[in-house]
Amino acid sequence: MTASWNETTTALEFGRLFEEGRADPREVTEFFLDRARKEDADARVYARLTERRAMAEAEAAFDRARRGLRRHPLDGVALSWKDIFDSAGDPTPAGSLALKDRVPPHDAEVLARATRKGAVCLGKTNMTELAFSGLGINPAYGTPANPFDEAIERVPGGSSSGAGVSVSRGLAAAAIGTDTGGSVRIPAAWNGLVGLKTTAGRLPLAGTVPLSPTFDTVGPLARDVADAAALLSLLDGTKPADLEGADLAGKVFWLPGGVAWEGLDDGVAGALDQAIRRLLHAGARIVERKLPELDEIDALAWAPGRSRLVAEAHALWAETLAAHRDEIYPPVFERVMAGAEFRAADITRADMERAEITKRYLARTAGFDAVLLPSVAIMPPPIAALEAGGPDYFAANRMALRNTTIGNQLGLCAISLPAGYDQAGIPVGLMLQAAPHTEEGLLRTAHAAERALR
Repeated sequence: MTASWNETTTALEFGRLFEEGRADPREVTEFFLDRARKEDADARVYARLTERRAMAEAEAAFDRARRGLRRHPLDGVALSWKDIFDSAGDPTPAGSLALKDRVPPHDAEVLARATRKGAVCLGKTNMTELAFSGLGINPAYGTPANPFDEAIERVPGGSSSGAGVSVSRGLAAAAIGTDTGGSVRIPAAWNGLVGLKTTAGRLPLAGTVPLSPTFDTVGPLARDVADAAALLSLLDGTKPADLEGADLAGKVFWLPGGVAWEGLDDGVAGALDQAIRRLLHAGARIVERKLPELDEIDALAWAPGRSRLVAEAHALWAETLAAHRDEIYPPVFERVMAGAEFRAADITRADMERAEITKRYLARTAGFDAVLLPSVAIMPPPIAALEAGGPDYFAANRMALRNTTIGNQLGLCAISLPAGYDQAGIPVGLMLQAAPHTEEGLLRTAHAAERALR
């Protein structure tokens, strides 16, 4: 390792070093692979490393850089990929023993896009089984412990659990995950990272193992907003958002109170109070006003028998899970099988209600740069207390997902920013929600907010 970079170097910084010839993608890739072999010897973070692929991609990136033919600012940068993305010839079971023999012949579309632009695939990270939990617990393939508590093994956040921990522990420069109800933003918040939830349809889902096609989205977990913007560009082929000169002067945020601000752990409440003060000090205007649509969409999302997400998960996976009952994590089995009792008329009525709430929400929040919410209301609980499932598991899972699910249900884009720490030194996240398909503007606003929060 050279003196110019280490495991905390950002993805864009690596790209600049490669561009300037001050770092070698091959050396950096081997560095991350070696860290993963040593620091993750029990394979709780990475389900598998793709070492031969990674080194071949790094070699090609080195050659392009030497000849002045780099394809993207992140050409040659080493990324981890959630084990929900197909990678040709590699098992891709989405965290489920029921799919342990699933070996796709082709890369997922977003992985193929990133590879064509020169990104290096280090390996596939562990995840909640079938991406169906916000906690990140997976007894079959491994639960990576939150790295911010050395005394107690706490949940990492899910479902992109290994994705978040791979970056926070310096086992990848950045990570790619998916978010159906918070699965990028929750691990980002609890691992001190930036997590971007893209608008549904912004990035292709082809070659990803589905949970709920209506709500599934792809998004990055990164060390800062600039990296998140570059990763979005890598995945969708557009130019990165222009972050130059972004500041909070003239930005208007809605602070809604209501359900999303209720029941906060003391550490979350304390950190976010200070974060709001920093935003104000940096020139933002914050309007404190009720936003009833948040409470309405929360009630609808969790109403018994009315969840389209659960209905779609059941339609996709009930038969497979029933055939492999003994191999399925009980909390996941229970949530999927709950869809057996759903009625089509109830789901259709819920769809219509969701569309009407969304219409009112977007009209009410027009003109605001973002709505501010805690990314997660609670701090990560101990793994041992929840691994067996039961009422405590489901209560914690709901609280982990409560705030992030709102954005998926309303079809928004959203970003979680590091906003401080609780009394024990565990990170707290602040979420900015914005209208659909406004990622570039949201990233610019988030970049300015990030500077204020730091």
